[in-house]
Amino acid sequence: MKIAIVGAGVLGTSLGILLRRANHEIVAISSRTLKSARAAVAAIGGGAVVSDPGTAALGADVVLLAVPDRAIPMVSIQVASGGALRREAVVAHLSGALPAGVLAGIHAAGGWQGSLHPLQSFADVETAVTTLPGSFMFLEGDAEAVDVLRSLAISLDARPVPMTSSGKALYHAAACAASNYLVTLADYATELMTRGGVPPDVALPALLPLIQGTVRNLATVGLPDALTGPIARGDVGTVRGHLAALRRAPGDLVRVYVALGRKTVEVALRKGKLDRGSADELLALFADPPA
Repeated sequence: MKIAIVGAGVLGTSLGILLRRANHEIVAISSRTLKSARAAVAAIGGGAVVSDPGTAALGADVVLLAVPDRAIPMVSIQVASGGALRREAVVAHLSGALPAGVLAGIHAAGGWQGSLHPLQSFADVETAVTTLPGSFMFLEGDAEAVDVLRSLAISLDARPVPMTSSGKALYHAAACAASNYLVTLADYATELMTRGGVPPDVALPALLPLIQGTVRNLATVGLPDALTGPIARGDVGTVRGHLAALRRAPGDLVRVYVALGRKTVEVALRKGKLDRGSADELLALFADPPA
């Protein structure tokens, strides 16, 4: 397929590299600056440097909008009104939060609108090129667009999954909880460790093997069986001790622990190892933490 990419950041560049390796033709790269477009073309090893998103669509079967969410409607209008978009070409954005319906003007210009969201985090191009193959890619939009995007995903050795436009916001909230909030949770755990007397430069390195082990357990035994710890065991006394110590700490530390604890009781009950009596004791503790 002939593909144009609008947006020369980490994701746009990484996809360009992988798509070219999969024998697709990158016809053009457009970006806010010619410098970034040239850098992307150099990394990809092909494609014309184009300043105007509308011009970038010339000759393309698929136009991928790898731009920030706030820019997608405006850029889609530029693509639709540029006069270069061929009939029945697919225009797809890469946002996890927005539905394909935000692609203004694409239907009027004769194109199909869709979205393709790789469920992965991208620190840099090198990492993204390594992690994208094998990742899940969630697709929605016009049926014609989803069919084309499914083929693209498969060519990248990714795992395409169709979804509904109405589910996009909750899907993206889940992605944020699993990725962004994991970083926040690591920061929270690091703070608790340092308040417990562990040197700040030791806290995170000490926690990382535990986090990695938990992720391996999730991959091996899944949910809810990967859950371990005092709540899963019904160890009410240990949890009471945690809460008593946290009550002496400033800020939201105890409130975060209580919110997570309540949710963990639900998971532990699903696992089937926590009896109802211990669960009720734990929930009572979380409702009225010890002073």
